[in-house]
Amino acid sequence: MCQCRKYDNFTLFSTVPTEPDHLRFLQNLDQQKYIDLVFWKKPYKLYEDVQFIVNPVDKELFIERANHYKLKTVLLLKNIQSAFDDQEVKRYSRLKVDTYSWQNYHSLEDIYQWLADMALKYPTVVELTSIGKSVEGREIFAISVKKNSPKFRVIVECGTHGHEWISVQFATYLVDQLVRVNVTKNWKLARLIKKYEWYVIPIVNPDGYVYSQKTDRLWRKNRRLIGSNYGVDLNRNFDYNFGKYGTSNNEKDDYYCGPHPFSEPESKILAEFITQKKQNLKFYFSFHAYGQKIIIPYADRIKHIDNYGETENFGKQAILKMYSINGVKYSIGTTYDTLGLRISGNSASYTKKTHNVSSHESSSRFVYTFLLRDNGSYGYALPPSQILPTCKETLSGIMELMTAKHRKMNTNVFFYLITLSYFKNVCVSKNYENYTLYRAIPVNESHLEFILFLDEFFDVIYWREPSILYKPVDFVINPNDEVLFLQHANQLGVYLTTVMENVQSAFNEQTAASKSYVRRKMASMDWTSFYRLDDVYDWLMDLARTYPRQITIRSIGDTYERRNILSVRVLLSGATPRSTVIIEGGIHAREWISPAVVTYLISQLLHARSSGDSTLKSIAETYEFYFIPFTNPDGYEYTHTTDRLWRKNRNSAACVDLNRNFATAFGTAGISWSKTSEKYCGAQAFSELESKAMADFIQSKSSNLEYYISFHSYGQYMVIPYAYSKQHFENYDEVYVMSKEMAKKISMKYQTRYAIGSAYETVGYIASGLSSDWVKKTFKVPFVLTLELRDTGHYGFALPPSQILPTCIETLDGIVSFLTPRGNITKLGGNMSNDPDNRLAVTTNRHITCSTIIYIETNIQYIKILHNFYK
Repeated sequence: MCQCRKYDNFTLFSTVPTEPDHLRFLQNLDQQKYIDLVFWKKPYKLYEDVQFIVNPVDKELFIERANHYKLKTVLLLKNIQSAFDDQEVKRYSRLKVDTYSWQNYHSLEDIYQWLADMALKYPTVVELTSIGKSVEGREIFAISVKKNSPKFRVIVECGTHGHEWISVQFATYLVDQLVRVNVTKNWKLARLIKKYEWYVIPIVNPDGYVYSQKTDRLWRKNRRLIGSNYGVDLNRNFDYNFGKYGTSNNEKDDYYCGPHPFSEPESKILAEFITQKKQNLKFYFSFHAYGQKIIIPYADRIKHIDNYGETENFGKQAILKMYSINGVKYSIGTTYDTLGLRISGNSASYTKKTHNVSSHESSSRFVYTFLLRDNGSYGYALPPSQILPTCKETLSGIMELMTAKHRKMNTNVFFYLITLSYFKNVCVSKNYENYTLYRAIPVNESHLEFILFLDEFFDVIYWREPSILYKPVDFVINPNDEVLFLQHANQLGVYLTTVMENVQSAFNEQTAASKSYVRRKMASMDWTSFYRLDDVYDWLMDLARTYPRQITIRSIGDTYERRNILSVRVLLSGATPRSTVIIEGGIHAREWISPAVVTYLISQLLHARSSGDSTLKSIAETYEFYFIPFTNPDGYEYTHTTDRLWRKNRNSAACVDLNRNFATAFGTAGISWSKTSEKYCGAQAFSELESKAMADFIQSKSSNLEYYISFHSYGQYMVIPYAYSKQHFENYDEVYVMSKEMAKKISMKYQTRYAIGSAYETVGYIASGLSSDWVKKTFKVPFVLTLELRDTGHYGFALPPSQILPTCIETLDGIVSFLTPRGNITKLGGNMSNDPDNRLAVTTNRHITCSTIIYIETNIQYIKILHNFYK
């Protein structure tokens, strides 16, 4: 590990410049360096995230200047050296190739020894060759792997930048998998070995790699000595538009391109090797870190040229495959598309331009640069626990890319839809035996159209609705329709993943261990199973009898099936509340985790004084709380007795989605006027008994209402009003910051990650008539938030009982953070209905969130509107 330069207490920050002053401030820091910081991801343009570490001696000065410019920063790691220390370098036992591990990083000496041992052990498959020497005289090795007489060649380049250790680890993993393919039984890779001769250069920059391990962990360049301790960025030193974009002539700069093209032995050696192997060269891969991107040449261009479309098409298929492995989200595009900058002199562009065959020839060459994990939470300090997952998903990606076929729909999608309408089987059974839960990711408009109309032609129920390109759609389909559906999905090239083969079995697990509440034994409510409505109501009544001075229960109205909608008031005796908090749950019937969390919050706040948690006690004594655990009790009970996936209320005339029935922007977006639709909004706002009862109740408590929180599932999103618009209004920025603090707090116990933003930025669509929007707009409530609870889709509405209590515990932590008092209570000023020109609006891309990072689901590079698979 590093013995010289240490980064003790250097802090890793992230920020997004949203104003010209922000960008100028950051760029000035980079140029003048009056504050000691090191950019990991440099500031290039507005709305592109930036990461950097700050010297502890300058930390206060930096924060003061950032605050002066009103630049919001996020602390990612308090002490970057501790993260570097965790990147343990493990020794390799010589001549024992199986002891080489991808659980740790390795020294250059051990990597080279392992490569030599692999060549010794597998002499008929592996050939290890020195292709030249570095500035400091170290060998640069290429290892070739081939079987029989393959027709084409692949070159894989890694370790060009000294501090990008993960790329080197992937190189060795790739060699191992290629060599031992018969052992691993990876038949897809086996076919690729028969077709291609593989050349892997694990470490183009051995001097820089060694220097990053022994002297300076963040060393990027080679070790060229020009009168002092300087080096050259090898990925700016190739003879392609040399020195024009994204480079520096300052020898001290990380992006110093050198005095002329190929001034460095390492870049010259690599270029000569590529030239030697250019015949039948089909793929060229360059691996770097970090950013989770697949980059297509050319790095200096804004426009897409050559075979960009085909290259992108294959890359998208690779991204989908990678996402299916670990749920890690990559984006794709040119350097300008993905990073917002242009660079010259990089190896990938040089290879593409210099050695690409002409367009009339049948065998186009494909050149890709991969920026591996992660998106900035660790950056170059990627922990060892992420090495193997990174390697596995990356290998799956390049295999998919190399075997992909161009997906193109030759027939209008509506031809299929019309045809399908004649074959649709209608199923009235509410047992979901052998119903399959699929995830589809639309990557073109034809896919999206097909998925949008699935429920019109098949017996399909959406769990996660179709919205925009690259946003995953979850749905279950009747087994009677499955064969026909798959046939047409395959014809259209729709990308599908089977999430759950039989959803009924998952639903059975939700109820297999169900418990009943035992009256007057409050410990029998333990949040290890999902309880029926009457059990929860009995428990609440027992609470009220036991703690009559602190809890009050009353009905705020009746449902169509004559059930009470109960409100629960919690006000600790002797407390002098500053304001009111209303927490709503269970508005959508099938979202069982929502009322479970609400009831847990009631219990914890009621017993806060005896909990030993001073922060929880303080919050409990600060507010008057009102809880509505079941806004839709009829629907909730119906999911237990009749249809587990029921969403709406039980109005016998026409059942309504209650969360589309409130008056704000009613009926304008994300709704349906069809009475059979799950999103039917009703004939008019507040047409339903439940929504009208809620509206009357909220109005009665609105004079001192400071917080309104609504619980839903699933997706792990924090959704900030307003859902009917793509713009940001009022105090969006303030709630965003509060939500980030909340998300951080939630993640501490179980590492559950939430994405934050508007409805459009998180779930991917706009919707109207929501309770939270109505509350904020009507009563100017400062802090309104909707939480989509666990999980991200592995179980969805079939969340197992084992996850109830963890969800409750982490959510309580988050709620306590969110409710931390913030100065005097101020109702929002101004009436948005009197602002027809949206003068109070802020553009949607003021914040870029973890869900808006490709998400494969949502990536700015794909759809040009959202940021970081995304975050």
